Amino acid sequence: MRTKMLQNFCDFNGRTLILGPSDKWFPTLFLHQQHLIRISSVGTMQLMPNEGSTSLISPDLQSEYDNEIKEFHFHVYWFQNNPASHASAVRLRDRILELAQQGFFQVVPLKNAINTSPRGPHPIGSYEVWCAREDFARCYSWFVLNRGPHSILIHPLTREEVADHSSRATWLGTPVPLDYSNLTPHLDHIPSQYPELGLGYNAAPKEGRGN
Repeated sequence: MRTKMLQNFCDFNGRTLILGPSDKWFPTLFLHQQHLIRISSVGTMQLMPNEGSTSLISPDLQSEYDNEIKEFHFHVYWFQNNPASHASAVRLRDRILELAQQGFFQVVPLKNAINTSPRGPHPIGSYEVWCAREDFARCYSWFVLNRGPHSILIHPLTREEVADHSSRATWLGTPVPLDYSNLTPHLDHIPSQYPELGLGYNAAPKEGRGN
């Protein structure tokens, strides 16, 4: 049970307005989880989990959680016929692998997949780095500071491949024209990766909200 001193405390959760001391417990949300709350006779707020209760989150809000994008790709580009550009991209990838092994972030460069020629929608040398939402901010920050001369495509992983690589994508550096002809407009599944990590779309669901 949590106890907190109150000063003119008033809590409105859509159903209950608590104006003063009471022996009755009222339902409320705390950190997206259902709790019970009351104000004691000495003016403290008492808060405890409401075990076995149903979620207070509305179906509309739950839908927003369920539809949240949870995995992303960072694609690094270089000029495949330029040895210096290729070497720079490889050094960048080696540093990413080193930081991942040290626990700085949990990202995954696609194994043995440094594309030295056009592949899929990517017209020049490239490689992919997978990142779940749990490490997105740190991964993005690192690429902003360390990408060097390389353009980086950042796109979500959803069922809509064309939109993910175009209208939903963003770039660090100069955008590279992509060929969308090999992409599928609507997949029958979300192209989630690396379920063994338990991240992104494969993270354990949290009670009362989406993953």
